[in-house]
Amino acid sequence: MTGEHEITAIRARRGMKRREIEIDGVSWRFVPGPVVCALGLSTGAHVDIEDLATQIAEAEPQAARERALRLLAYRERTEAEMRSRLTEDGYSAATVDSTVTRLLDTGLLDDRRYAEQTARVLVEGRGYGRGRALRSLRRSGLDDDLATESLDAYAPADAEPERALQAARRAIRPGDTVDRLGARLVRRGFAVTDALSAARTVLSSQLAHNDHDDAL
Repeated sequence: MTGEHEITAIRARRGMKRREIEIDGVSWRFVPGPVVCALGLSTGAHVDIEDLATQIAEAEPQAARERALRLLAYRERTEAEMRSRLTEDGYSAATVDSTVTRLLDTGLLDDRRYAEQTARVLVEGRGYGRGRALRSLRRSGLDDDLATESLDAYAPADAEPERALQAARRAIRPGDTVDRLGARLVRRGFAVTDALSAARTVLSSQLAHNDHDDAL
């Protein structure tokens, strides 16, 4: 790769996989780290800018697919998460679009599957209330309708008071007050009214049980 322009710097940013390429002392563009390595780019190299851009475009798709598969090997991702990660890594919009489209077509990316699996983990595994579970699903980039629909399968709104009561029984600690236990339930994502009602019920039941024991 020869030309009349010189790569004067290749900068890495902490926590980022993309590299900033400087040509003739001026920032040119951000390029994914794996592409920089694949093309053997280095400071001091002389390049033809159009030729370099073409080679980057040709190398990007394979590097982006490999990056996406590594991300999916770690855990499931939403379409929005995958787009965000690839964009942050410096891949072009065209490469991101083509990579995500291929993953969707092959079923490796599936927002509905992600929503259903994650909703179950949040509700049944972590014991979250609807509020916290819904916020977590939304942060993953799921649209409100899909997030709510998936959550309804494991924690329907009309069952939330009973779930709060069960959570209160598990969360109660010695010396708890209604406010203290209720606040703990609110932090887990239960509505304030459900949390306080559950806390009152559980503490009242415990008090009645203690009084019964004392009377024996």
